[in-house]
Amino acid sequence: MYKMIIVDDEQLERQAIRFIVDRHCPEISVVGEASDGALALQVANRVRPDIVLMDIRMPEMNGLDAAKHLRTIVPEAKIIFLTASDNSNYVQDVATAGAVDYMLKPVRPDKLIHNLHCLTKSMSN
Repeated sequence: MYKMIIVDDEQLERQAIRFIVDRHCPEISVVGEASDGALALQVANRVRPDIVLMDIRMPEMNGLDAAKHLRTIVPEAKIIFLTASDNSNYVQDVATAGAVDYMLKPVRPDKLIHNLHCLTKSMSN
């Protein structure tokens, strides 16, 4: 079982993602949530996630900055970014931060499920 944390400043977004993952991804357990990057670092330090699903634009510490710090806490964690912005500058930033995926919000449930299944399959090989 892979451990995942969800990081998003919108509580309803976190709840919706948790619901989708709990219902459709039995190989993933959501073990924590955070509303900003700084809290994500605390949660990651405590639960040592395999997967971090994280918004880019958040208060306190954005997802890109948090990802850089996450690399020192859980270097093996796979980071997937979510964002409502289709700013093309983010593509380079996401790659630099070491993300394995990037999805635009609102993410379709079938796309999220597909991407998570592909990720866990690649992690098991």
